[in-house]
Amino acid sequence: MMQHAFRGLVVTAALAGSLTAANALMPLAKPAAFPDIDPGNAAPFAGAWAVTVPTMEVGIPDTVLARCELPVRIEAADATHIFYLGPRDQEADAAMALRELNGGALWEPIAGGPNFFAFWVGHDLFYLYDEVPPDDAGWGRPYVYVRCLQGAS
Repeated sequence: MMQHAFRGLVVTAALAGSLTAANALMPLAKPAAFPDIDPGNAAPFAGAWAVTVPTMEVGIPDTVLARCELPVRIEAADATHIFYLGPRDQEADAAMALRELNGGALWEPIAGGPNFFAFWVGHDLFYLYDEVPPDDAGWGRPYVYVRCLQGAS
């Protein structure tokens, strides 16, 4: 389920009024952490989420993996553990422990499996990575999670 997590961020640049494939993809630096959220706390993650995989190609639309009509759902199991449910999941796999790391939250499945790294960039927006980005180029490829407003679809 989490193996289908989402990556990417759109980055384009126009130099001297022209856009080429070579200059459209510029690496992003690590984003600034959103200061109002404790990344090791499960409560801010709880809710329904739309998820996109922004493209790295000019002119190609983002891929939407979850919409608010059929969102990803995250439930707080306790203060430091979450359950992740994909858009069509009826029940979650084992909980994931949250551990603050480098301004973000390492998601560690308690039953084993791959870890993920979440990084809050806004009150209702976080990026999810398959690993802690090892360099600046890695920060430019997140799965983008945007909170669905309650009652909206």
